[in-house]
Amino acid sequence: MPLNRRRFLKSLLWSGTALGLGCAGYGTLVEPRRVVINRVRVAVRGLPRAFDGLTIAQLSDLHHSHIVSAAYLNHCVDLANELKPDLFAFTGDYLTFGWDFLWLEEPVMSDRRRAPELARAVATCMGRARARYGAFACLGNHDRWFDARFVAEALRAKGITVLRDEHTTVRINGEPLPVVGIDDPWSGWPDMRRAFAGVDAPFTLALTHRPYVFEHWTRPGSYLFLAGHTHGGQIRLPWWGPLVVPSRYGRKYARGLFQRGDTQMYVNSGVGVIPPPVRFCCPPEVSVFRLETA
Repeated sequence: MPLNRRRFLKSLLWSGTALGLGCAGYGTLVEPRRVVINRVRVAVRGLPRAFDGLTIAQLSDLHHSHIVSAAYLNHCVDLANELKPDLFAFTGDYLTFGWDFLWLEEPVMSDRRRAPELARAVATCMGRARARYGAFACLGNHDRWFDARFVAEALRAKGITVLRDEHTTVRINGEPLPVVGIDDPWSGWPDMRRAFAGVDAPFTLALTHRPYVFEHWTRPGSYLFLAGHTHGGQIRLPWWGPLVVPSRYGRKYARGLFQRGDTQMYVNSGVGVIPPPVRFCCPPEVSVFRLETA
């Protein structure tokens, strides 16, 4: 039977509807739990021989809430543990706080009241991290919106080194590696001078929740910044990219590896979600970096 215009349009409408429902179902039910592992080689000029081959696992934007369960976050940490990293890095937003106005259901509105419980629970998940030289963390805006001190203390109680505009030094094969943690600029620009005070090494690892600091970074030397915050946009359209990126620089630092001189930055897409709880063409990410001499 020939396909007339009316039947063609009707078929097109039903096909479009089915495709839309399929994409919506995939973006809501499948991709937000389809964790990918991104292995990234980072070539560093002047990297000390002691660090050649060093591996660093990164998780960001865990966003523990009623829609991001502790069981799922345990799975993400376990995936990273299986990579047997030398260091473990967490880069902020460990719980979701302050989104009640987007939802009307009572179980969701209780998340604000459950924030202390969520903070302790996600700290327990993160405490599962296993790395030869330890686990390190900076804080994100959601952590500060709730209570930065409470979140930091919960993480420290689980053996995680929390760095807030400060640094520590890890000695690896006899060589000192500074690890810097930059606080989230929710209530003002982070104190970079304090964070990097006394840091003088051939290579430095820096943790920051938001990638903004990279835009105006001019300090000489080799650095690797690990960042998050953007979620990669959460929803990315083919040939278009992310619909929305929560950044003053738009899509510029949405995700991936960036370089300026001897300084490099990797922006992680995160493992959790914030409302709407959808990921499309932007799966949750566990990243692992292998340092190599350039």
